[in-house]
Amino acid sequence: MRNSKLTIAILSYHIWLHPRSIKIAKTIMKHGYSVKLWGARRIQRGMNILSRLLEYLLAMIDVAMLKADIYWVENIPDIIYLPLALLGRRFIYDRRSPWAKEMAMSYQLPRPLLKFIEAIEMFMIKKSSHLVAVSTGLAKEFEHIVKQVVIIPNYPEKSFIKPITSDIRHELGIPLERKVVIYVGKLSRVEGTDLLPSVAESIDGLNAELWIVGDGPARNIVKKMRATYPNIVRWFGWVPYNDVPKYIAASDIGLVPRHETPFRVYYSYEGIHKIAEYFAYGKPVIASGIAPSPYYIVVSPDKLGEIVAKAIRGEIKLPKPPKLYWEEHSEPRVIDLIKKLINQSGTR
Repeated sequence: MRNSKLTIAILSYHIWLHPRSIKIAKTIMKHGYSVKLWGARRIQRGMNILSRLLEYLLAMIDVAMLKADIYWVENIPDIIYLPLALLGRRFIYDRRSPWAKEMAMSYQLPRPLLKFIEAIEMFMIKKSSHLVAVSTGLAKEFEHIVKQVVIIPNYPEKSFIKPITSDIRHELGIPLERKVVIYVGKLSRVEGTDLLPSVAESIDGLNAELWIVGDGPARNIVKKMRATYPNIVRWFGWVPYNDVPKYIAASDIGLVPRHETPFRVYYSYEGIHKIAEYFAYGKPVIASGIAPSPYYIVVSPDKLGEIVAKAIRGEIKLPKPPKLYWEEHSEPRVIDLIKKLINQSGTR
């Protein structure tokens, strides 16, 4: 079968909020395959348990009705993709996080429910045509179950690098010698927003400031920070994704604050999109609560502010960031995997 006749469906629960799914689709289309994009229909009522169950049920029906030769599905939430396994469809299972374990910890799920969620995950992995993981940590967990896991990192596309047409520093009157520490992303406890006040406190009195680009449920923490440190903390809120580069380009250090959890080994520069985005503009990174790497410094969450202050004072040297792009590292693996599945089935 020629590429133009082969249809590959890319399924993601909230697909337009997940750049990885769009990058996979663009990559596959670029190589001559037909692509279908699928995202779940949203229930407009408040998301209580009943409306959530209804949304899942509708999603499962939609997935069962979707026609394609190969399906590429994410593991969040994997239960909605059960019809593919039950109907014997060929699908790639893209493991993007330890979803089952994090659900259990975040919502304190009863053990029987956790076992059910884990059983669904295991069933989907065993029934998949191939297992993909976004990071080395996520791949290693199931090496004893599957013969091979393809690691496809979540690096930014080269188009993320663009000419900076406006100088944020100049517009804000910030001299070049003043160091800017930046956090980009959702404001939530999971993303470590509640660790940022320690950074502001630690750099108080230094020739530095903290920029926060993003919004979310933990915004009150940032509002309080801004009121406490009005000359240090700048909060820009959500900005269009196309504008994010100019903020990163104007900064000096990228922050990835996370709490210590049993899942830190799963999270690294391979899967956390913002890390490679900081790298793309040559910004060194200080992180907490994620897997170690020679490419950035990882510290205990309670030492985050202290280490940032030391870096600003020049007391520690930060690693030189690499340049890691989707087209060079991830795209070839996507296409190699698709070709492998086609050859295995005898479809050309």
